[in-house]
Amino acid sequence: MFKCEQCPSVFTAKRNLIRHEKTHTGVRFPCTACPSTFSYKNNLNKHLKNIHGIVNVPAHLRPIPAPPITTQPAPAQQVQIAPQIFVPDAPAGGSNMLTEDEICMNAMDEFEDTG
Repeated sequence: MFKCEQCPSVFTAKRNLIRHEKTHTGVRFPCTACPSTFSYKNNLNKHLKNIHGIVNVPAHLRPIPAPPITTQPAPAQQVQIAPQIFVPDAPAGGSNMLTEDEICMNAMDEFEDTG
């Protein structure tokens, strides 16, 4: 049995442990068609095939992939929260545009004046 030194995972084959240990480096494989990322490149390829219908596209025709993303926890002091923005319910002043009700009333007045 081959045990991972960084988590409780255990493997029967050394090659599987070696493959698994790469997940602890923080390297992710991003999808070029959506925001999804994957720990293993073969999972990215399965996703491209099953979700986006992209199968065996020659390398020269593939979109340029983004480099693998290395995830590192951000220090707490760097987290920023956007301020709340309040939008008043009242329409903006100074506009000379007519409301739908005013347009309808004007049309009815014109119709009554012509009849």
